[in-house]
Amino acid sequence: MKYLYKSFVALLIVAMSASCELTNLDHLDNPNAVTPENAEIGLFFNAAQLDFKDFYQNASNLTATVSRQMAMTGGNTYNNAFAPTTFNFTWNLAYSDLFPDLDAIIALAQDQGLPTYEGAAKTMKAYTMMVLVDLFGNIPYSEAGQGVTVPSPKADDAASVYSAALALLDEAISDFDNTVADAGNDLFYGGSDASWTALANTLKLRYYLNLGDWSGVNSVAGNVISAAQDFEFQYGTNRVAPDSRHDFYRNHYEIDGGRYLSNYFMWSLTEEKGFEDPRARYYFYRQDLTPYSEIDAFTLDCYTVPRPLHFTGDYPWCVAPNGYWGRDHGNNDGIPPDGDRKACYGLYPGGGKFDNGVYDADGNPVLESAAAVKNGGADGAGGAGISPIMLSSFADFMLAEAALRGASGDARAHLEAGVTKAMTKVFGFAGKDGSADADLVAATQDSASVATYMNYVLDAYDAAGDSDAKLEIVAKEFHIAAFGNGLEPYNTMRRINKPSNMQPTREADSGTFPRLMFYPADYVNLNANASQRAITDKVFWDNLADGAIK
Repeated sequence: MKYLYKSFVALLIVAMSASCELTNLDHLDNPNAVTPENAEIGLFFNAAQLDFKDFYQNASNLTATVSRQMAMTGGNTYNNAFAPTTFNFTWNLAYSDLFPDLDAIIALAQDQGLPTYEGAAKTMKAYTMMVLVDLFGNIPYSEAGQGVTVPSPKADDAASVYSAALALLDEAISDFDNTVADAGNDLFYGGSDASWTALANTLKLRYYLNLGDWSGVNSVAGNVISAAQDFEFQYGTNRVAPDSRHDFYRNHYEIDGGRYLSNYFMWSLTEEKGFEDPRARYYFYRQDLTPYSEIDAFTLDCYTVPRPLHFTGDYPWCVAPNGYWGRDHGNNDGIPPDGDRKACYGLYPGGGKFDNGVYDADGNPVLESAAAVKNGGADGAGGAGISPIMLSSFADFMLAEAALRGASGDARAHLEAGVTKAMTKVFGFAGKDGSADADLVAATQDSASVATYMNYVLDAYDAAGDSDAKLEIVAKEFHIAAFGNGLEPYNTMRRINKPSNMQPTREADSGTFPRLMFYPADYVNLNANASQRAITDKVFWDNLADGAIK
């Protein structure tokens, strides 16, 4: 018995010793895991930049449907076009991936004396915060990111989150005032403090414009980004492992049945002014020029349906002319066999194809001048497009709007500069598609054609009777120039309810325009302090009357 007892004690001691060793190991960092303490800041920065791009692109795509760049096909009214689950990805990417990485970069940069990294992270964080407010209103901020300590963070007042974003931008500008050479793996600006500073000031312009703070606008008007400092993400052409191409390209040049473009938006570039916008062949690619008269109800069910009585404007119904095959606002019908007929994203900004479609001397379409693009990603620029997050042309349009509403500045000059920069940006893509017809490319950039467009816009501006009518011209040109960015037109609509006379939903009773989006389902279901909202709620800076936007 004594022997057995001693043996048991010995085994117990060994077991306890092993247990202690295992317990102690539980408190050590895994040497194979990356933690903020042992991480290379450049790795965090790379991850954050890619997440930031994805956050922007997803939020932009969602808002592009209500701002009529893409067709709204999720429902036939605003009330059923969106669901709380629609926004899970955007929300989770911001809170689970982007904010933690940006905070880690800020902390590491402070410890290691790398101010450009710190300022860039603060700038991206400020932008993300403002976009979340623009989409959802009140959001968690002060209690967010604390894990199990605060598992259900309360939502902060939207205005306070906006103010916190402004403070971050001011801190970032101070960070960029340095002589340290860091942030060499900067995918946006190559570590240029001057460019990051200009961007931070441009985001401050965006802040002040949304709030209607004209003295704030005046304080940054001379310090915004130039054309050489456009804030954009450049995509590659790699198809697999990883797929580095633009989302627009993957959607239309790989997927049979990609998203529909907006009939209204395509019409606004090709028909509304009475002549074709020089950018149209870059924005849209027509796969099929079959005349409208030869379309049947099988491939286009609205073909035999009379134009709705509430379609009172001169915008299109059912399909835009001349092969611009999209969908009307709020058309959520099933997908017919039209994958090789629908208009696709073109060369700008998605890296697709330049449109070579032509008509003969009698006005008949030369059908072979258009072709289907589901060719395994071999067409056009191969997806080497951009995400136009904040362009210098945008800054000019914002300054033009501000000048008409109370800020200083020459609104007409900013309008002209905005259109000029926007066209120059688009034309710069011409060399990316080797299949582009050189004569058609030259025609789009012909000085006479561009002058015709510019004269039309400026003549309309000069003839406008008052500031409100002039704002209509500015908002319309901003709307066109912002293709690929749904966020800024969505904000413009909620600031000044322009451009007007946009195509309504197919249903006469469209429901209520979403002045804010639903809270994501994950946030509402997993946060004890969250509750769902109605899309009739408004962001704090939206001062338009209820029901003003259609």
